[in-house]
Amino acid sequence: PGTYAALLAEANPQLHCTVLDLPGIVAVADELIAAGPVADRITTLPGDYHTTPFPPDQDVIIFFGVLHQESPESIRDLMKRAHAALRPGGQVVVMDMMTDPTHTAPTFSAMFALNMALTTANGWVFASDELEDWMTEAGLEAFTCAPLPPPMPHWLASAQRSDPAQSGP
Repeated sequence: PGTYAALLAEANPQLHCTVLDLPGIVAVADELIAAGPVADRITTLPGDYHTTPFPPDQDVIIFFGVLHQESPESIRDLMKRAHAALRPGGQVVVMDMMTDPTHTAPTFSAMFALNMALTTANGWVFASDELEDWMTEAGLEAFTCAPLPPPMPHWLASAQRSDPAQSGP
């Protein structure tokens, strides 16, 4: 509920954030953000990221710990919509559970995928190369991805919208 936005804003005084989440979550986020030192730089937007338009001209759009509950079609749509909301040179950053291309390693991610498949409608764990394909398909480039250091089981990936001003003739 705005926790990552608050931490990022505290660490980066020039940063302004918008938190898009379900209305109930935004209500909690509003309370937590108001009690913190960066309330003047974080706004909230109640909605559903499946249907609520992302605010335009964003430098960064972050998906932290949500894509493992989405279908491949939904992830493709989210990446395309994120691309459209970015400024040239802007980035999409994803922190989530991921596997290698075999979907069997690392073991924790593979077991988490089994749990998600058994307990949710769309839950699973995608491979990093699948995420790269979806980001590239959406028009993003310069994909990077690496596991976070232990004990975190997540991976951190990013890709950026091309900047026409940086392109050659």
